[in-house]
Amino acid sequence: YKNGVNMDLNKLGYLLVISEEKSFSKAAKKLFISQPSLSQYVSNLETELGIKIFDRNKYPITLTSSGEVFIKNIKEMLNLKGKMLREINNYSIKNLNSLKIGISPFRSPYILPLILPEIKKFYPNIKLIIIEKTAKELEKLLEKEEIDIALMSLPLTKKNLNFIKFYTEETFLITPKNDYYSTLSIKNEISLKNLKTESFILPSKGIKIREKINSLFYNNHFFPQIYLEIETQETILSLIKIGLGIGFTSNMSLIHKDWKNDFYIFSLKEENIIRDFAIVYKKNRLLNEVENTLVEILLKIFKSEEFS
Repeated sequence: YKNGVNMDLNKLGYLLVISEEKSFSKAAKKLFISQPSLSQYVSNLETELGIKIFDRNKYPITLTSSGEVFIKNIKEMLNLKGKMLREINNYSIKNLNSLKIGISPFRSPYILPLILPEIKKFYPNIKLIIIEKTAKELEKLLEKEEIDIALMSLPLTKKNLNFIKFYTEETFLITPKNDYYSTLSIKNEISLKNLKTESFILPSKGIKIREKINSLFYNNHFFPQIYLEIETQETILSLIKIGLGIGFTSNMSLIHKDWKNDFYIFSLKEENIIRDFAIVYKKNRLLNEVENTLVEILLKIFKSEEFS
């Protein structure tokens, strides 16, 4: 094309969204791009092809006769691309010897025992390599393609990564089973202002949940008395259980080993710490069959009644 119009199939897919939404603004919002950029792309394409794809004089916008033919062929091309990629993917899986999974050591005790037996059941001959690093380190490893996927919390700091979310959870304040703490709360809710004299046992700096906790303190002008900073969630839970302090944990952690019975569990009056967890991989990389199966396993497990 003489003017260099982008005929990339992914961008041609924008036209399908416009035709479905019947609106440039709605399509742009759905595609996470600006409306002017989307309109300019379509205008350039129409000029290059010498046709009008959309009738903008109607509301909602409609396809022209030429546009209907063009959209029909785009759908066929995208279907063909999908078929080709599936065939390549199926061929590749036969030669797949290993899968490198990155995960935070703060989360690995809770997630890995749930998913690894399922993967082994479906793919007994694939060697699984587990890399335990902090979230920032995992993002760097994904960029360098030193791991295939990572199981980690959002948001991401790198723009060249994709993700599929599989779980959303609240982080709770937990205390030892001491009736004193129940006097500080109302309807299982507790305020930071009632915890000024308490000793906190927190995740070490550099662990992603610590950043969320620090933001909570900062936003509410709260200055905690930090007694200990610990690398692993299990150690934090063990020390809080015996009365050395109070801290934070998640539903995912509490379900493990039935920790729920060992603590008083509170939501915070000031604000809730809500976190999303996702399977993360490098952009422009197609997930293979094993990785797609892993996504299905994660979605099934974390949508179960136990985690709801």
